[in-house]
Order: sequence, then structure tokens, then C-alpha cells
Amino acid sequence: MVRTLGGDDTDRMEALSDGVFAIVLTLLVLQFEVPNVSTSELPAAVADQETLLVSYLLSFVVVGLYWIIHHNLFRYIVAHDRLLLWLNLLFLLSISFLPYPTELMGVYGTRFTWSLYAINFVLVGVLMTAVWAYAARAGFTDDEIDDRAARLITIRGLISPAIFVLSIAVAAVNLTVAYFVPILIGPAQMVWVRYYQRLADDASEERRDEDQ
Repeated sequence: MVRTLGGDDTDRMEALSDGVFAIVLTLLVLQFEVPNVSTSELPAAVADQETLLVSYLLSFVVVGLYWIIHHNLFRYIVAHDRLLLWLNLLFLLSISFLPYPTELMGVYGTRFTWSLYAINFVLVGVLMTAVWAYAARAGFTDDEIDDRAARLITIRGLISPAIFVLSIAVAAVNLTVAYFVPILIGPAQMVWVRYYQRLADDASEERRDEDQ
């Protein structure tokens, strides 16, 4: 019975994950309610939902980013066992919880709600990285992923959690500025991609020199 929990494919894990991502992205928009006010009061009522809109857009972008990351990582994860199944479920748990702090952040917009919101994203990033790190260490990745590549990908996975931790510290000083801290994820990822590509090019040159 235990052996049946492992295997040489991840199709069902990916199917379940895609379904959870789709539901979460749908639930994020359901937090919006049409204001029950007069026509003259409608512009002000919509403006009052500004924080909710910002938290929704940020959540949608980051959840979408993690769907892309999950999809890309599972191109190279080719097998699984019981522990990997549980790690992926914990990751999906952190993703599925996101609509709650997103709505809290949108409604209240306080330092506490931002901290809860950011902590949720920290957990998402750490658990996604744990899925990859365990798969790489257990030998469930494709042969083209060597130890150096696996370590670099693990480091990349910690970029987003680190930036959200930074945003919590920034929120203690200035909450408005904290909203913009996650923008740093994009530049940080680009720096990582350039560094990874440079190392990959160096490794290719070394192999060519050895062949000669």
C-alpha cells in the first residue's frame, strides 16, 4: 500500500495543483461587492475599495507567478513519493488560504493585516521551495538538473519570501511604502536569471574545452 504512493510520474499532482490555482484565482475576485449606494455616492464608494483592488491585483499577479513557477519546476520533477505528495499539499494549503488575508488587507488595510498577508506569501514561497529542494535531493528530478542547478533554483525560490519578510519590516515604519516592496521581486528575479545564465554558459564552455 505504501509503495503505491510513489511513482515515476507527477500527472495527478499537477492536475490537482492546477485545479487549486484556478479556484484560488477565481475566489480572489469574489471578495468584491457592488456598493449599495445612490448613484451620486457611487464614485466615492468605488474609491473606498482602492486598497481591496490593490491587494487583489497583487495577489493575482503573485499567485499567477507561482503557478508559472510550479509548472516550470514540475517539468523537471519526474517522480514522487509520499513525502513529496504531502509537501505539495502543504504548498497548496498555503495557496488556498490566500483569499482570506487578501480580503482582510483590502477591507482594513492595517499593519497587522499586511503582516498576515505577507506571512502567507512567505509560507507559499518557502513551501514551494521545499517541494523543489526535497525532489532534487531525493533524485526525483530530470537528469539534466545537476547539483549546482538544483541549488541555484532553490536559492531563486527564496527570493520572494525574503522580499515579503522585508515588506513586513517596512510596514512597521511606513505601510504605504510596504505595498510597493513586492515590486522588487521582478528585478531580483532578473538578476538571478542573468547570474544563472552566465554560470550555464561557463559550464557549457568548460564541457566544450574538455571535449577538445
